[in-house]
Amino acid sequence: MGDTSFLPIDFVNRMEQDLGPDFHAFLRSFEESKISALRFNPIKSNEKAVANTKSMLEEQVEWSPNGYYYDEINRPGIHPYHAAGLYYIQDASAQLPVEMLAPKPGDICLDLCAAPGGKSTQIAGYLAGEGILVSNEPMKNRAKILSENVERLGIRNCIVTSEYPDKLAGKFPEYFDKIMVDAPCSGEGMFRKNHDACDEWSLDSVKMCASRQAEILDSAYEMLIPGGRMCYSTCTFARLEDEEAVAAFVERHPDMKVVEERRLWPHKDKGEGHYACLLEKTGKESLDRNYYDIKRPSDKMLVDYYAFIKEIFKAPKEWKNNLLLINDLLYKLPENCPDFSGLHVLRGGLFLGTLKKNRFEPSHAMALALKADEVNNSIDFSCDSQEIKNYLLGQSLRIEGVADGWTLITVDGVSIGWGKSVKGQIKNHYPKGLRRYDT
Repeated sequence: MGDTSFLPIDFVNRMEQDLGPDFHAFLRSFEESKISALRFNPIKSNEKAVANTKSMLEEQVEWSPNGYYYDEINRPGIHPYHAAGLYYIQDASAQLPVEMLAPKPGDICLDLCAAPGGKSTQIAGYLAGEGILVSNEPMKNRAKILSENVERLGIRNCIVTSEYPDKLAGKFPEYFDKIMVDAPCSGEGMFRKNHDACDEWSLDSVKMCASRQAEILDSAYEMLIPGGRMCYSTCTFARLEDEEAVAAFVERHPDMKVVEERRLWPHKDKGEGHYACLLEKTGKESLDRNYYDIKRPSDKMLVDYYAFIKEIFKAPKEWKNNLLLINDLLYKLPENCPDFSGLHVLRGGLFLGTLKKNRFEPSHAMALALKADEVNNSIDFSCDSQEIKNYLLGQSLRIEGVADGWTLITVDGVSIGWGKSVKGQIKNHYPKGLRRYDT
């Protein structure tokens, strides 16, 4: 047997007791290399780009129709398709809980512990632009990463908040159809891919996590409508944080019932360790929801924005609804947006851009959320072209025959950012903070 000395001895002893005959196969799995996977983003799906990507991938993830394994040698994280939001790099096992939750278009969903955004972006893919997703992350620095991933994947109907669960519960009693609770845990399922996680583990930390998970679950319960469903998940093997946590939760809330419970084991399944439990709140569905009272900006304030959308869009009227102006920042809120006043909001729907003196500057988020057939002016480059490499470096492009004005840049049909064409010269508007020097 290889070296598994990095594993905490108390963890090894507990797992030997829990697993019995399966223990040695379980222990051997920690000698193997981590398994890498990604998940396609249906919101930005494009036949050519998906086919190009699949040529670099291995087999499909058994429990995830959009999930595929890949070899690290292909480095999909530095590919232009990643920058364009065609896919999200996510452990195969972590893709299971949202599949169990099964959100559908029109659902009002909450991802309560959402950073870095894997499960939120997966939920958004199933919503397909209909309904609302509130993605919450209490830790401000992690919430920023969450917001960036929501932006990259072109999601229009997501509100990103940064609050503790109990505050959200006070704001949204019996509000959500579907709730994802991917709770902070002791992280035992990540030991194989991240040996450093072992240093933070102890039996006491498992107990501390279980106590915190109980509080989070109770807050989630308050926000779930009768008839709604919640998926509770962790990346730990500890029964105290998983099966026992669920059993105690159901005992506290007898109107909750377990629908399905599943574990993924590294010695049995192709992925890291994960636990997921789908629960349902019994009772008659209630639709008594509070919606945001949008104070629409005056037409006078939006003159430059109106001029922009008339120039850019084939159907500009669609871009005049549900507008929210905060100082000089303009947002497009989802239909029937919840009232998020009093909360710390990082992203209120789709950030459209900034109203500047005598002009409107569109955001990178808007570009990523668009499709070429929505705009009047776009230009497409192949993923292996020199032009797309130069674009990601922040360089201007010389392209003849492109009409002057804002131009949507796409890579094999998938939007990746803005350019502004003037007499055949396309000025680069790819954000400086995202520009790459290893392309």
